[in-house]
Amino acid sequence: MKNQLKSVIIQMLIQIFRPLAKILLRLKVPFNEVSDIMRWVYVDVANEHFGINGKPPSKSRISVITGLSRTQVDIQMKSDLFTEETEQYKWNRAVRVLTGWVEDKDYLDQHGKAKIIPLESKEEQDFKSLVEKYSGGATVRSILDDLIVSGSAKFTDDKVELLKPYYLTVNDPDDVQKLNFLGVSTQYLLETIEHNINPEKADPRFQRIIFHEELPLSLINIAESFVRDKSQQLANEVDEYLEHLIQYANDDGETVPYIGLGLYYYQGDQS
Repeated sequence: MKNQLKSVIIQMLIQIFRPLAKILLRLKVPFNEVSDIMRWVYVDVANEHFGINGKPPSKSRISVITGLSRTQVDIQMKSDLFTEETEQYKWNRAVRVLTGWVEDKDYLDQHGKAKIIPLESKEEQDFKSLVEKYSGGATVRSILDDLIVSGSAKFTDDKVELLKPYYLTVNDPDDVQKLNFLGVSTQYLLETIEHNINPEKADPRFQRIIFHEELPLSLINIAESFVRDKSQQLANEVDEYLEHLIQYANDDGETVPYIGLGLYYYQGDQS
């Protein structure tokens, strides 16, 4: 590896690992556990994506490209550390319901604001119909509980009121939901970047970053509020449009596993 490329890779890894190490150290995760997982991931990715002519790679090839011994490769291939996480589908469903609530005219008042709606009613649009329309099959109770716990809605006198048009993770002591958000969000961002820097891919995916320096501290709340409002508006529009495409698609062919848009606000820590 050329010295310049090696230097760039080192700096890239430090930038990626610094915030991750901060999180892991706060959670008291020792380095040996991380290294064990990284060893398994290296073998798993090599086995899935680095075969030749469409054929799975041999253990010898995996050993060569990962730098691990054949014994280590064999040990990792007999393990399965990854399980499909269902938590992300839980908050995806909740977000779709919230989007429907603030975008669907059937659930808005004459001022375009989200109505306070009954849990169930035969005379008007209710929370049950909202969940059935937008959640993708989740139960009314599960969505209601999620929105209440996250602080997005409240339930009193058999009526459901929208408090915030966005879904936040539960502030639980073990950070379970927040860590799930971290894993999923980082995965999607890195998948996009990997696609865009892969010389074999001719169709780059949308990826932008906006960076400014020396904003006066007195204006930071105004800036953050502006970014939040504009981003929430865009997120709602994109979500509504994609949901519309899915609901009214007439194509019975192949589907992609997932599609979406990631948005986040960033700010340097004050020294």
